[in-house]
Amino acid sequence: MKVKFIILAASLFASASLFADDPKVKNPGKNEVIIVGRVVVTPKEDMEFIADTRKVAEEDRGKAGTYHIPFAPEDPDDFDDDLEDFDDDNKKVFFSDGEFFYARYQVNSKTRNLRFPAVFRYYFFDSIDTAIYLPFDINVDVPKGVSAMYIGSFYYTTTGNDFMVSCNHVDEYDLAQEFLDKVTKKHFDLYRADIKENVYED
Repeated sequence: MKVKFIILAASLFASASLFADDPKVKNPGKNEVIIVGRVVVTPKEDMEFIADTRKVAEEDRGKAGTYHIPFAPEDPDDFDDDLEDFDDDNKKVFFSDGEFFYARYQVNSKTRNLRFPAVFRYYFFDSIDTAIYLPFDINVDVPKGVSAMYIGSFYYTTTGNDFMVSCNHVDEYDLAQEFLDKVTKKHFDLYRADIKENVYED
C-alpha cells in the first residue's frame, strides 16, 4: 500500500511525554483482540529548521519521535468515549518511533470490524509543538477465535516543511511475533490481518 498526503502540523491537547517501562498486555477478553503493528518515520526535511520554528528546547532535540497508537473505536459514533476507555484500559498508548506497538481493542460483536479513522498523531522530538497527523485510513476484520492480529509495519517518509507523506506497508511478521511473546503473559499465535482501505460514501 502506498499513499501520499499533505499533512499539516497541528498543536494538540495531549502531551506525548515519554513513558515508563513496557507493561505486560493483559490477555484479551470476550470481543477483544490484541493488535500489533509498527511505525517508523524518516524525515527528509530540515529538522533543525523545524525545531527552531517550533521552539523545541535544545535539550529535547536529540529525543526520538513518539506517537499515540492508532485507534479504532468499537462504535464509530462514540469515538471520544471509546478512546477514553481505550486509554484507560491500556497502560501504554504512546510509543517511540521504530517500536512495535500493541494494545487490546474492543471489537464490535456484530461487525467484527476495526475501522481506523484516517489519521493518528505523531510528535517529532517527543514534543507537542511539532505534532503532525500521519495517514492510517484502513480497516480490518477480526475473525472469531482470533486473539492477536498483526496489521503490518508502516514506514513513513515526510518531505518538506509542508510534510508531504508517503507510506510503505511492510510485512515483518516474524519480528512481530517475537515481540508479542515478550509483552504477553502467554503465547498467542499472531493472525495476519487483511488490510482494507476505508471507503466513504459521496
